[in-house]
Amino acid sequence: MTAFLIMATIALGEHHQRHEERTRMIQVAQLALDGKALIHALQAERGSTVGYLSALDNDFRAILDEHRDATDQALRRYQRDETIYQRVTGADLAVFRRQLEEGAVRLEAHRERVDRHLLHPLESAEPYGRLIDPLILIASSTPEAGATPGMLSLLAAYRRLLMLKEQAARERSLGSAWLTAGTPDPVIFRNYLQRVAVQELQRSQFLKLAPDIYVDRLHALEQQPAHQEVMAIRAAITQQGETQKPAGLNGLHWFQVTSERIDGLHQLERTLVRDILDTGRDIKAASQRQWITLLGVTLALLILTLALSLTIARTLLQRHDRHAQAMQRIQFLASHDALTGLPNRDHFKEHLNQLLFLARSEKRSLGVFLLDLEGFTDINRIWGESVADELLCRVSERLCRLMGPDVLMARIYGDQFGVVLYDSPQLDNPEHLAADLLGALRPPVEIGPRRIEVKGNIGIVLCPPYPTDASELLAYLAFSVQNAKDDLLRRHSIFEPVIMSRHSELLQMDRDLEWALEHDEFELYYQPKVDLVTGAIVSVEALLRWNHPDQGMIPPNVFIPRAEANGSIIPLGEQVLRKACLQCQAWREQGFEDLTVAVNLSAVQLYQANFVEQVERALADTGLPAEALELELTESCLMEDMDVAERILRSLCTLGVSLSVDDFGTGYSSLAYLRRFPVSSLKLDQRFVKELEMGGEAELIAGAVLALARSLSLITVAEGVENHYQAKWLHERGCHQAQGYLYARPMPASACLTLMQKREAFDVP
Repeated sequence: MTAFLIMATIALGEHHQRHEERTRMIQVAQLALDGKALIHALQAERGSTVGYLSALDNDFRAILDEHRDATDQALRRYQRDETIYQRVTGADLAVFRRQLEEGAVRLEAHRERVDRHLLHPLESAEPYGRLIDPLILIASSTPEAGATPGMLSLLAAYRRLLMLKEQAARERSLGSAWLTAGTPDPVIFRNYLQRVAVQELQRSQFLKLAPDIYVDRLHALEQQPAHQEVMAIRAAITQQGETQKPAGLNGLHWFQVTSERIDGLHQLERTLVRDILDTGRDIKAASQRQWITLLGVTLALLILTLALSLTIARTLLQRHDRHAQAMQRIQFLASHDALTGLPNRDHFKEHLNQLLFLARSEKRSLGVFLLDLEGFTDINRIWGESVADELLCRVSERLCRLMGPDVLMARIYGDQFGVVLYDSPQLDNPEHLAADLLGALRPPVEIGPRRIEVKGNIGIVLCPPYPTDASELLAYLAFSVQNAKDDLLRRHSIFEPVIMSRHSELLQMDRDLEWALEHDEFELYYQPKVDLVTGAIVSVEALLRWNHPDQGMIPPNVFIPRAEANGSIIPLGEQVLRKACLQCQAWREQGFEDLTVAVNLSAVQLYQANFVEQVERALADTGLPAEALELELTESCLMEDMDVAERILRSLCTLGVSLSVDDFGTGYSSLAYLRRFPVSSLKLDQRFVKELEMGGEAELIAGAVLALARSLSLITVAEGVENHYQAKWLHERGCHQAQGYLYARPMPASACLTLMQKREAFDVP
């Protein structure tokens, strides 16, 4: 019985601690509710201040005066209510109260500068952030200890909703500045795009974390006319670009409809906070009832204490210790990665938010590095999950040894690691640190009999300037990592606003590609291939051209890689194949019976599951004989997956289609793979043809390629032939065909038909 009494006493202590934690949670939630009016008023005054400085008209001035009065009332009420400060304790109280008091004084001085028109619209927004940011941080720091799963869901959703509304308020300010300014300001436009991108990220996280009822409420809010109008104006601003503003859009009307949308988000926030308060009170009431019950049990056990032995007490205490250790383990796993032991993404974001707040408050430097392992998916696929997991552990150990125990590190995603440096001398040379991090990956990782080489790319964000929160900072890191992947030499990239602009350009190109596909903006040009013996045109190569309605002709080397990246190359390639077959068949029916057509393929097309069926269907629908179609592939395309490529190519040969290796000599150029694949011709890359007159390496490579093709009985085609010397040199060494400006440039189908109808042979060596 003594053991039971001891256990009951311990349980009472633990229960009391949980009760205190839940009381603290309710107090902070009430603090969040108290601060909502002040945050909302400051956001509204910030938006009307930016709008007024951009427009300088009486309508915006009246709105600004109204919002200033609302801010003053909310601030006085907030400063007078001592119960508010009682909910903030310790060091947090000192920092919070000092920032609030200093912010109020600076606000008056700031208003005077606004009234004298001494500030740029973007400069006028910053002082409000110094007041809003600590208020949001306090409001979003509700403790999670003692919370139920349902409560945790509400808290997570509330934090995302706070940031969603703040980003919407910033979009309102920047949109007003953009629409009312006399001259388009690219800085305002890029800042506007950043707010939109971060806002969409916060919205998606809210929808993922919020209970279903709040997901439905947000969707209902987004069906309101004000929200729909904001989305339409946003689309118009984005599509117009940074050089000019959309015609017919009024900045004052924008401010009004966005304010109506933000008021809806504000009401949703208040509803969510009240739900948190009600849930917290229910949890606290249940906790009190449990405590009373447990106290009664404890008193009853006290009467029977002498009936229990010390052995039983020891056993129960051991069980309690095991239980406590298990709970500690559960808490550890909730905030750490089970595989590497590093903090997980949520824990990392929480600490990053705190460091970001401190850095902004104390004007200190902050640097965040995101290391993305290259080719990890292939390692997982080739070597298996256990080897991939062991690789992650080894990489984690190397990084920890390099950075030391005092640096915040985390495993952000499956193959991404985050590193945060606060006010560190290493931030004076961030590129050196990035090189050290990449250098830690350089020695091959030995796992059993395997030696696995690991490479990576690093994105870097340096503060100041300070992003709004960790989510925005991580979004910048993602853009920066993507930019680092394009820099094959350094493999790291420091975030700059131009990266966002480049991302916006890529998104716009994605939309333009989709539009061009739907409205048939693409056109095929054709470049003849000439027989070097007879001078006759024996084939044509189909080349894709895009005449953009606003930008004119866009080079294929610009839009083809983007089409491959976003997947639109698949429908586009099928369209090109069908058009080329149809055109070639039409020419054959006009008297050019032996003419063939060559179509270029990307790796994305070749490795489609139904690619052979696509080719077969295109031939059947257009009536073109299979032997009149030639498919051109690059060496790198064939080497991606040689087994699959061989199977597909043999199926194409069974149809009767001929295959050609394009740009030969620039890649692997292996005799082994040429024998393995059923190709019928090689195309000598134009860079070697252009340098033939200089002799040297280009002449040696070109001669070797022609000799190799002759030994394998392959047809050879030279690209980029521009003069008679090149044509003669190629002919003397057995090259069969040539194409280039010496004979004809790529041209529309009508011009190509006119050229062929002349039936005049070109001069040959």
